Amino acid sequence: MRLGVLMTLAVLAAACTNGGAAPTTIVAPTTTTAPATTTTVERLADCPAPPYDISSFPSGITSEQVPIADLPFDDYTIVPGSSSQIWLADDGALAMALIRGALPPEQWPGERGEVSIDGAPAVVGPFDDGTWVAAWFEEPGERCDQYTLVFYPPVDPEEVRTTIESMDRTAG
Repeated sequence: MRLGVLMTLAVLAAACTNGGAAPTTIVAPTTTTAPATTTTVERLADCPAPPYDISSFPSGITSEQVPIADLPFDDYTIVPGSSSQIWLADDGALAMALIRGALPPEQWPGERGEVSIDGAPAVVGPFDDGTWVAAWFEEPGERCDQYTLVFYPPVDPEEVRTTIESMDRTAG
């Protein structure tokens, strides 16, 4: 707006000293500002706990679950609305997580295999950071029908297979 006023004054000054030349008209540029809008996004409802019993854990992992509030979030457990079950190694390090309501945050960077988790087709394989990840979804394909099982390093691929084969879906 200030630029338009200055331009108009400059043109008028030039016209006044122009000795009677033809008048020049300049239209000041107009600007519009859209009104600020606020969008409210509803918080996702938390998915129920994953409905799986695991009867075989990798060696060095306790079968006792740990409340997720006691642990730092990572790329797998930070997904809003997901529900996680966490297990620690005997030394207290994060060892395994079963997440309902999210698939892995990235595609497999390398090899992966196909397995069955209590009848549901799944994909499993290593990631560059040393984790092994299994992912699957169940019908009808809603957000809470997506699952990720993460094995944190160190990982023995044979123990990953044994753990996956031991999983039974409960009535949840």
